[in-house]
Formats: sequence, structure tokens, C-alpha cells
Amino acid sequence: MNRSGDGRTPAMDTAVLEIVRRRTESTRVEIARELGVTAATVTNSVKRLLAAGLLWESGHARSTGGKRATLLRVNDAARRALGCTIDHDRLSMVAVDTTGALQSRVVLPLVDAADPGEVSDSVREGLAALIPDDELGAMTGIGFAMGAHLPDEVDQALRALTAELDVRATRGREGTCAALGSFWSGEQTGTGLSGTVHLGSTTTLALLLDGVPFRPDSGQSLDHLRVDPEGPVCACGRRGCLHLYVAPDGVDELSRTALEATQGSATAQVDVLAAALPLTRVAANLAIALGLDTMVLAGTPVQAAPAIYLEAAQEHFGDESTTRVVVSQVQPHPCAVGAAVLALQAFLDTGGR
Repeated sequence: MNRSGDGRTPAMDTAVLEIVRRRTESTRVEIARELGVTAATVTNSVKRLLAAGLLWESGHARSTGGKRATLLRVNDAARRALGCTIDHDRLSMVAVDTTGALQSRVVLPLVDAADPGEVSDSVREGLAALIPDDELGAMTGIGFAMGAHLPDEVDQALRALTAELDVRATRGREGTCAALGSFWSGEQTGTGLSGTVHLGSTTTLALLLDGVPFRPDSGQSLDHLRVDPEGPVCACGRRGCLHLYVAPDGVDELSRTALEATQGSATAQVDVLAAALPLTRVAANLAIALGLDTMVLAGTPVQAAPAIYLEAAQEHFGDESTTRVVVSQVQPHPCAVGAAVLALQAFLDTGGR
């Protein structure tokens, strides 16, 4: 797809593609009406997307008396995008198609997530498993959900690896990627303001407006949000910081406890609920303050014990809440899916080249 000198061209193409993806099928007239642009603008964008193989004409709409409109669909086999997230003990990678639908996934164990060599080797292994050599030309790039725990050496190793492989690389915050992964997996409605509280290397809040990050730096840490001025002293020097309550022994330990809770341990269930209640209290307050249509709870502990986090959320959101609460269950990892979406969007934003 050739780029023109008009910087709006890639943005328009991305908007058109997103509408068709969300609707499954659409016509040029419907797209123009939703975007509030002229039919000619949409026609030119559709021509570029058809030429690039990203859209295809799937038939005709029902006749309304005149010439039947042509239906458009996303060519889901046109491209593949990869997403990767690195936890302390494993690396999760996914491949999504042009619609953002999950095509394949792999989870690889890590002994030391801070070892640049081990992480690079695991990314190579995951890439080989997800994208055969004869399909590399259809790959748009790879997105990385960057956790706060990753040292600079790992980031540098990933940059060197993608440069060596000549693969376009995109980076995003964990929280933003978790939000996008949830949205594109269908857990959220297509419109409105949504928030995602993600328990990862830090506790973050990411905002999406109609499925788009509300700000480029969405996904800021909530770890040192003060929830109890008389609480325990944090390493930052303040008292009662949020992370001391939602994951007092770290997210990895909380995830293990959550698995034990799911397996029937009464003690673990009490411990996880004690961690979930302050998290959902903050989430409920944020939802009220920001007027959120949807609040998503995400992260490995949440996935391991969804019923407990939903129970905690119901206590704080209440029956009269106007905010829809979602406990994310995107597999194998919402951050990996969201990182792949970032890679796909970066490809589209550059005109599909």
C-alpha cells in the first residue's frame, strides 16, 4: 500500500479497517456515515486496502430499491502479527490475524527473565514455533509488552534480535497491552470509556476510548497510590501504598496462592480475597471518578482465581453500579495479545508497508 504525502491517509485506512473488523461486514456508505466523512474519502481508502489485500469484497447487501451496495470484509489471512510478554518464570507469545483473532500461541519457561541471552533464545524459539519460514513475509511485526521488572540489558537484547531478523518491533506498557488484549478479544463493548486494572510487574490502570488508548502513556503504575495513611511503611518512604495490600508478597506469590485457592485451599481463598478487596475498592472508586462504562480486572492472579476477584468486585461496585465489570480470561496472556495488536496497528498506521 503506497503512502501519499497526506499524513491522514494511514489513519483513515486504519479507521476503515477497524469499522469493518468490528462489524464483520460493512458497506462503503455505512463506513462513511459512521466516520462522518465523504463517500469519496472512504472509496479511496477502500481501494488502497483492497490493493493491499487487507479487505475483500464478500458479496452484496440486500437491495433497498437501487443498486445493491458491495459488502466488505477484513481479509483475516492477509497478515500475521506477533505479541510477546515476559514474566519472571515464562515467556508468552501469540500470533493474531488481521482481525486481531488469536491464531496460535506458545508459552516457554524461563529460568531467569533478567538474562538477556535466555530471553533472546526463547523469543527465537517462539518465533520459529509460531511463524514458519515460508510465512515470514506475511508477518507485520512483533509487539513487546514491557514489564517494569525487565532490565535495560534485556530490552537492548530484544532490539538487537529484531534488528538482526529485520522484524519491525513495537513496545507498549503492560497495562495498555492488557487493555487492548481484552478489547480485541471481545471482552469489552466496541464503544465507550473503559479502564483496565492489571496486576503485573506493577499494578496499572490503562484507559481505552472506543478501543483506542486514551493517552499514549496510558498504563501508569498505581503501586504507590496511598490507600491507608496509617498502613505499613513502604520502601518509597510513605505509608499504606496500594501494592502492599494487593500483592503483599509479590505477584508471583499471589498467583501461586490463587491457584491453591482454585484447587480448594480455604486458607488460600481467604488470602486471595484479602488481596482482591483493596484492589477492587480502588477500581470501583476510579470507575466512579472517571465515569467508566467498563472496568476490566486483569493479570495472572486474576486469571487464576476469577471467581474470587469477581466476588470482591461485586462487594464494591454494587448492584446499582452503571459500570460493567469484566474479569479478563484472555489466554495465554492478555498482554501478549495486546502487544500483537500494537504491532498490527503500527503496521496499519504506516500505511500497511
